[in-house]
This record gives sequence, structure tokens and C-alpha cells, in this order.
Amino acid sequence: AGEEVAAVVQEGQEYKSEKFGYSLTFPNDWKAGNKPVRTHLDEINIKGSGGSELGVSVDPVKIDSLEAFGTAKEVAKKVLGAEKARDGVTTAKMLAYKKEQIDGKTYYIIEYESETSRGDKHFIAKVAIEDKKLYVLTAQAKQGKFAEDEQKLRTGVASFRVSLP
Repeated sequence: AGEEVAAVVQEGQEYKSEKFGYSLTFPNDWKAGNKPVRTHLDEINIKGSGGSELGVSVDPVKIDSLEAFGTAKEVAKKVLGAEKARDGVTTAKMLAYKKEQIDGKTYYIIEYESETSRGDKHFIAKVAIEDKKLYVLTAQAKQGKFAEDEQKLRTGVASFRVSLP
């Protein structure tokens, strides 16, 4: 599996936000673009085929660290609660959560599934707080497409870094 990840990264392209100081790698055949209506300080959506995508949003917060927001488990519960409250969501189930330290920064990775009136989806979110900004990378795929795109989505999540200019 390690060789597959390296191949995907080597063949991928990098998206880097100089202004907000984050980057990620995504497959060459996926397209980066902005949402028509901006609701965050910054946001980018990178779309693959069949509804799979990587999205980053940046929002201001009043706290300096993820730990001030809660443990990985507490934040995972908040994410799941927010998902359950979304319009059309009938159920949401936590699959995994963990804390990672990368280059001295704390990240939480939260994986969950939801069943909605618009179809079932699989999500992997990677969250960081830096300079009173909340950075959220969300990888998502339709449940039936997740197995096919899982490695691409996980590679994108693993590549996500926040490093302020």
C-alpha cells in the first residue's frame, strides 16, 4: 500500500494558499475551484469524478489551539452532532478519530458516515487551529464510490498541512 500512496503523490498536483498558509496534494485528474457563494474566510473545492471531493475551509475562531476546543473525541462528537443536524441527514455514525502531531502542530482526523435523503456518504476530516483560524479539510465520497477513491482521498488528507507564511 505504501508504494501506491507514493505513486499517487508523485502524480498529483499541489494546491497551496499563500494568503492562508495551507497546502494539500490531489490527483491530476481532479479539478480545483471555488464555491459560487463564499461563506468562509477562504475555501477551495477539489472535485473528482462521481461526487468524490476534497474541500478546505478557513474560519476565524476565538481560541488558539485544538486542545482549547476539546480532545479529539470531544471534537469528533461535535462534528457528528453538526452532521446529524444538517438538512436531509437521517443518521450519522462515527468510524474513527485520532490526534496527530505534524511539524509541531496538532491535527485531529475524524472519519464518519452519514445517510441522507440525497445519498449515503463517507467523510474524513482533518482539523487544525493556527493563528485563531480554524482549518478544516474534508474528504468525501458517495458510499458506493468510497472504496474506489479511498486511497486518493486518504492521500489528500495525509498531505494537508497548515504552515503560516
